[in-house]
Amino acid sequence: MMSDSLIEKIERLPAILSIQETAAFFSVHYLTIYRQIRMEKLAAWKDDEGSWCIARDDIKRYCQKNSNQ
Repeated sequence: MMSDSLIEKIERLPAILSIQETAAFFSVHYLTIYRQIRMEKLAAWKDDEGSWCIARDDIKRYCQKNSNQ
């Protein structure tokens, strides 16, 4: 179960984040986020310019599955 403070932090995020923004949120290197996407643990897609996009709702789902708070 996620803590209320984590839920609030997620809700303040933009609707769509880049890999770098997601990495900053989790305080990890961007390659860690990229690996999670490649391993299909974190949902993401590429936009028309080829940049990875991650939806706030997918970050929330990821946290629900992997949170120890």
